[in-house]
Amino acid sequence: MNKVTMFSGYFIKDNDLYRDKEGLEQLDTLLQTNSCTEVIAGLNGSFRFIIESESHTHFGIDHFGGYSLFYKSRPSLEIFTNPNSLSSLSDIQDDQLCTLLASGFCFGDKTIFRDIKECLPGRLYSYDKSADKLTSKQWFQVDFSKQRKRSKAELSDLFFSLIPNNLSKTTLALTGGIDSRLLLSLFKRKGIQLETLTYGTRDNSDIKLARQIAQESGLDHNAYYFDELNLTSFFQDDLLDKFLTSGFLGRSLPFESDWVVSNLIKDSTQWISTGFTSFWLRAPYQDYLPVRDNSSLVNKLVNSHCQQTLISSSSFRDTLIASINESMSHYNSEDYDRSYDRWNIENRQHKYIINTCNNYRYNNIEVFMPLFDRRVMTFLNNTSREQRLEQKLFMETIISNIFTGNDAYLKKIPSTNPKFTNNLQKNKLSPNKLRNKILHLDKHNLNRIFRRPNNPMYGIIRSVLLQSPDYLSLKVDQAFPNIKETISLLYDLNLTKSANHLNWLKNKKVVQLNLLGIEIIGFLVDKFSTVLSSTEK
Repeated sequence: MNKVTMFSGYFIKDNDLYRDKEGLEQLDTLLQTNSCTEVIAGLNGSFRFIIESESHTHFGIDHFGGYSLFYKSRPSLEIFTNPNSLSSLSDIQDDQLCTLLASGFCFGDKTIFRDIKECLPGRLYSYDKSADKLTSKQWFQVDFSKQRKRSKAELSDLFFSLIPNNLSKTTLALTGGIDSRLLLSLFKRKGIQLETLTYGTRDNSDIKLARQIAQESGLDHNAYYFDELNLTSFFQDDLLDKFLTSGFLGRSLPFESDWVVSNLIKDSTQWISTGFTSFWLRAPYQDYLPVRDNSSLVNKLVNSHCQQTLISSSSFRDTLIASINESMSHYNSEDYDRSYDRWNIENRQHKYIINTCNNYRYNNIEVFMPLFDRRVMTFLNNTSREQRLEQKLFMETIISNIFTGNDAYLKKIPSTNPKFTNNLQKNKLSPNKLRNKILHLDKHNLNRIFRRPNNPMYGIIRSVLLQSPDYLSLKVDQAFPNIKETISLLYDLNLTKSANHLNWLKNKKVVQLNLLGIEIIGFLVDKFSTVLSSTEK
């Protein structure tokens, strides 16, 4: 007899939502008449679980990676939620630390700790106790092989079915974009009690537009401002403790803006609903240059995601390429464009989704993500590429089928999304343009650029500027003096590739880093000895 021994998160069954204890009890009921494989393959939500029987231990996470779960199979099976809890400095793997330094996350099921792996989304892990053998089976994966032209009516009907019957109240993370505006319309139609929140600098366009949307919708709205007090506290040691407790270190870094707001949000909040990062379901990574072979695929992934702290040498790049290839070793034969999309879903987006959710869960707030529903993922990824590119079907459906009747005002309010009608045509600065603008470091213009609401890293950059107006003109080892201690520690631990990379990087200027690279150095490198000493048993 299978028995659920751990369940965290939620799933939706027969349009009712089951969370935590209710979810555990419902799973136990389902397991009385169905096999473990059948039950898990039928779940739709965001969760992690452990199921025990006399002969087996089954465990895993949901279909898209809304939760994290880690395991160690040798010398015996151990399952845990925080990779730091069973690790020490001697367990660190050089190659995986390189990927973390390069991109902000580890690839595939790897963590920076030897023998500790992360459960992949949509995979059921089964441990045979008598045979002492661990196997796994995929029960869900993004499938691009059945793409066809879909209708607006099909997609709007799917959207209208996403909100569960028994969700009575939630806080909606509202922005000036479209995803959260779509959720607002769906919640209203379902009669859900709503209040809204947004966050950012006081001149941020998202805050202004979210306030306008909330006012015209007759909703209570809370704005959380990234002022000097909140931003400087972001780097304090007590938040570092939370960072460790939440288990970020072993596989990726925290997403900074949600980390700040999760500590500012009202204590009474139990659910926060968000459409964040759902844009990846509409093929934003799919550019117009096809990927024709494995070499161009891997190089494209390296160039897109692995240059946050620059590429120090050909051997460092070779390490990243080998790690990417290993993370794709379980892919079946499929065209390279689909592999590119799939890798983004399973790696970059999976890691950042979990990070954002963990920010709120640390404060006992569950995150509801309707746009990551299995049906939505399946539908949109089986939609023709022409309809997915530039969000064509998605936008047409919302404008003509969702924002109608009493919700027609939602398409009249400007948007920060340039693909939506009546938009603000936001002028985004690419990292290269940003670097060119600040190479000469005019103090007035520097502050003006980084205060712009269209800068996606406004939180981390504003906190950098609060520390020193000339911060970006400094060399990395001047801005982060602890990097020298970290390099010495890495050499002592025989983590030569990572140490060589940082030794090269320390003489570069902060302005040369990708914006996320500043965050990587600030969180990981500058605090490395403090963070890793906390993992010692």
